[in-house]
Amino acid sequence: MSRDLVGQTVITRSRNDLDQQIKGAKLSLGPFKIKPVLFLNNAGYDSNIYRAPGNPIKDYSATFGPGFNVYLPLSKSIILSIYESPQYVYFMETKNGRGWNNYFKGQIHFVLRRFLFTIGKGYSSASELWNLEMESRPRRKEDSLEGSIFSQISKKVSLFFEYTGSNYAYESLSREQSNIGDQLNRDEKRANFTIFYQLSYRVKFFLSYGYGFFDFVDPLNNRDSKSHAVYSGFEFLPGGVFGGRINLGYKYFNAPKSGVKNYGGLVGDSGLSFRPFKLLNIRASYRSDVDFSIMYNYPYFLGNSIGGGVSIYLLKDIRLDYDYNIGKYSYPESLIISQLLVPNRKDNYRTQSVGIYFRLKKNIGAGITFSRWLRDSNFNGEDAKGTFVGGNVTYDF
Repeated sequence: MSRDLVGQTVITRSRNDLDQQIKGAKLSLGPFKIKPVLFLNNAGYDSNIYRAPGNPIKDYSATFGPGFNVYLPLSKSIILSIYESPQYVYFMETKNGRGWNNYFKGQIHFVLRRFLFTIGKGYSSASELWNLEMESRPRRKEDSLEGSIFSQISKKVSLFFEYTGSNYAYESLSREQSNIGDQLNRDEKRANFTIFYQLSYRVKFFLSYGYGFFDFVDPLNNRDSKSHAVYSGFEFLPGGVFGGRINLGYKYFNAPKSGVKNYGGLVGDSGLSFRPFKLLNIRASYRSDVDFSIMYNYPYFLGNSIGGGVSIYLLKDIRLDYDYNIGKYSYPESLIISQLLVPNRKDNYRTQSVGIYFRLKKNIGAGITFSRWLRDSNFNGEDAKGTFVGGNVTYDF
């Protein structure tokens, strides 16, 4: 952000951002402005396509398809935006892994003088590795409805409220003694309230409270739960030496039917970049949160990860990236299996990736990546590893 935006409110900047997106949509269909993109992602060789231990399945794969950003200005203050992207996932040998994924999101923005209202509807149907615990690619259908209100109270103080209701329906795939659909199909309701204070034209301090309610479809499922969390941190608007967000807090997670102890502790979702000069960008990240487990005897686990990376701009249109991350999945307590005490499970992860990216033209980008990951578990037979070598191409119209 340049200094000529100093003093502009978030409402004004949001309006300007929407105007820029509309101007960047070069195609027109009646009153609709359309910005299409074509992409080829993760085209290459994967030594472990399901992130599984034992004898992993190796294959060549690719994901390709179009994406459409569509805008319809209904008036000076009301704008409709739609994103639609059908994507085909191809495996050379694993034919049952082939299929279409689809991602849709539609929003109506009401941009007023001191308020920004947004109402949105999302729907996706995709087969993916939803986390490293899965060891399969079950199809997940997500149907969501969201609404938010942003209010500019003064030049420095603003308020934000967001509500999201989502339904998750997973494909019924068996894994060991559990069925993924039975374990994870659920309705979620999340609400978040945040206060922002503008410290400078690029730095905002925030304090946030979030509530979550999780209702599982299977009446025999013991994962029904709720959570309360308080977060605080700083947001750095783009254009300066620092960018990204520092977001840390405390969460209380309660699943009373499970018989497993509640979680209360540190959570966070932070990503920070530091660009001391034009040819170098340094990144750091930290993430920690509770997630639902697919294993029948563990209702949830705590996932932690910390990482860093660097980007070096070799030439005007060539960038070299390196990233390294370490993480851990921790489960709440020990188990008794076949009258034997089994210590609570802990999985440690390490990932490394190297990539080189090219700007072939102003609207065409390509990249080649090499990545390797390793899982070290205290459960026998759960250690795993994998390597991916491939590339991607993006063409913006």
